[in-house]
Amino acid sequence: MNVSFILPVRNEKEYIADVLHSILHQKALNDYEIIFSDGSSDDGTLELINVFLSDFPNLKLIHNPNKIVSSGFNLALNEAKGDIIIRVDGHCELPPNYVEKCIALLHKQDAYIVGGRIATISKGIVGKAIAKAQSSWFGVGGVKFRSTKYKRGGYVESLAFGVHRRELFADIGGYDEQMICNQDDEFNFRAIQAGKKIWMDPTIQIKYYSRSSFSNLFKQYFNYGCFKVRGIQKRRQIISIRHLIPATFVVGLMGTLIPGFILQQPWFFSSVLTIYMIINILFSIIVAPSISLIPLLFLSYWTLHLGYGLGFIWGFIRFLGKWSDTSLKDNHFNKEKFILNSRA
Repeated sequence: MNVSFILPVRNEKEYIADVLHSILHQKALNDYEIIFSDGSSDDGTLELINVFLSDFPNLKLIHNPNKIVSSGFNLALNEAKGDIIIRVDGHCELPPNYVEKCIALLHKQDAYIVGGRIATISKGIVGKAIAKAQSSWFGVGGVKFRSTKYKRGGYVESLAFGVHRRELFADIGGYDEQMICNQDDEFNFRAIQAGKKIWMDPTIQIKYYSRSSFSNLFKQYFNYGCFKVRGIQKRRQIISIRHLIPATFVVGLMGTLIPGFILQQPWFFSSVLTIYMIINILFSIIVAPSISLIPLLFLSYWTLHLGYGLGFIWGFIRFLGKWSDTSLKDNHFNKEKFILNSRA
């Protein structure tokens, strides 16, 4: 069975060689292609890719002028010829049996998308705390593909780095290009709404390199929260109640801090803040592998929750006039060409 790996990348010099090696060393991988969709990288990523292009004829490089994942993925879809389409990010590593196991799952399970759990890792002590927070229930609300809790395979609402049946894209379209972030979440839920199931096997673990600074983590989760609103608008449904909790926390925090300060009522001023800090400290202690990591875990949780919550509130304001616009904007996906390529 032929496989198309699609890598929408921009400025991934630090990890791109490891990502590519993890693909090239897949077991039982014979007929395949790797398509890089580069969004005008300027950090040396392109130079590294070009070195690989000269050594491996199965590699292809295309230009993504919009510099966003969704359009880059769609442009690569137009070139893809595989029966299996795999989305891979520029900062992850696939285990050697990833393709072999996932293709077996596609044959065995009633699913159109399959994948595994991501094992979040990072560099430095701050990065280590961030990775730990992103893998914890308190940090991300029990997302199954991030959690170490789940030991058995099952159907899920979403996962990362999915292995897709080709016909899924012909049926429901490509990535929505209005989704600057969360484009895979929106696509996955669109698939579920179309009756296509997603299966996750937690014994398959992909290495994912997380942010290693609080500023980058805040920006990442602010954008996640912001575009989660647009995803809810697109799909006309709240995917999970956990997506509302950070924004509810921020509203509750502001709703007590500001009036409490104005009214000079300390108990009211600190009520939500005190409860959150106690819970945060408890989970930081429970999760921390060492005492030195507790304060960094505390800050990681703060960053995750405030970033996502503020982003969600901003998204509600930013996309206020978009509730009636639910149309799919996969402008760079040429479905006719995609279908013709499958017959080539």
